[in-house]
Amino acid sequence: MGYDVLVLGSLVMDRKYFAVGSLGGAAPVWGVQRHHGGVGRNIAVNTARLGARTAFAGLSGYGRDAADLEAELTGLGVRPLHLLRTEDGTGHWDVLLDEGGRQITSRIALPDPAAGRDLAGPALAGTVAAAKAVAAEGGLDEELLTWLSREAGKHGTPVVGLPTRQRDFGPRAHLLPLYDVLLLNAREAQALTGQPGTPAEQARRLLGRGPRVVVVTAGADGAAVASAEQPEPLTLPAEAGPCADDTGAGDALASAFLVHLVRGASPKAALALGLRAARLTIACRQNTCRTLATDPALTARRTGRWTPPGERAS
Repeated sequence: MGYDVLVLGSLVMDRKYFAVGSLGGAAPVWGVQRHHGGVGRNIAVNTARLGARTAFAGLSGYGRDAADLEAELTGLGVRPLHLLRTEDGTGHWDVLLDEGGRQITSRIALPDPAAGRDLAGPALAGTVAAAKAVAAEGGLDEELLTWLSREAGKHGTPVVGLPTRQRDFGPRAHLLPLYDVLLLNAREAQALTGQPGTPAEQARRLLGRGPRVVVVTAGADGAAVASAEQPEPLTLPAEAGPCADDTGAGDALASAFLVHLVRGASPKAALALGLRAARLTIACRQNTCRTLATDPALTARRTGRWTPPGERAS
């Protein structure tokens, strides 16, 4: 069986605290919601809802949170699940949101990525070989990421890098040659380049450091894309609309971009659809928005398979 996307990443349970009013006009009153999250989980759910045949690999834990997260994936048709269980394999993220749905502060507890090294093996290698693209969180174990890049390279399968956990492990610029495609936000880009700049400037800088396609997002300011075929960056505006909760918007953009790149869209066309997916997600109060599955533009299938231009940096 073939797969459109294999996702390597994290499973996280989010607790969102919303300002819902005040007590006696002074002390704030908070509402709490429990949501499934994690960059890897978000990408897997979004790509499955967009109609992609999706597989997942990562750490998981024990108990209700792990069971609920895994049941959601299998319920959406995400399989196989290549999972390693540890006591702290399921992450937890607490986030405080203002009345406009924007993040005020957050706190996250994630497992040690070294625990995931044993994922590298024949079972996962078989799924890599059958996938059209592999998306991986950059905060995973370096040995696992290196193995993944090597396995994907054997089959000409593009590897999509999603920088995560920069606060824990630094920018990890030395891993850039492992990726064919790099998707990141402006803050992550600045950490990697060590220089300030617009999304277009950062995309141009990062394009010369390994990846053959780079997308740099900047929230309400849109996003820029550059590729080996079109090295002059192109900036597209964000779609306007109300904000219920901006959590997960970047993951939605990355998901739609990846799915449509795999379906044969150009990086420019894929980015436009990614921005559309971000807009729909911002209008939701969930990390992953069910309306992605009902949008004709996002679920449309295209013919052909995208092949990264040029050669991966050595």
